Amino acid sequence: MSWWNGDKIIKYEPQQCRNFPNWELIDCGCCNGIEWGGEYPIECKTCGGNGWIYRHKIFGVLALYPGGPFVGRG
Repeated sequence: MSWWNGDKIIKYEPQQCRNFPNWELIDCGCCNGIEWGGEYPIECKTCGGNGWIYRHKIFGVLALYPGGPFVGRG
């Protein structure tokens, strides 16, 4: 989950999935599950509001969870 440090947006580094070696957990780029900007908070449509998505290391597809609904290509 990205966050604002008062100067710039900070993103977390990808993390290895212990149970699924070909998948890594990556920062969605939203702010704690909320989309950046706008007049009121809106839940992020990419990650479903949790701030993290999974990326397959070989194919580059993005999913809400390994083998789950695909949300794009990274």
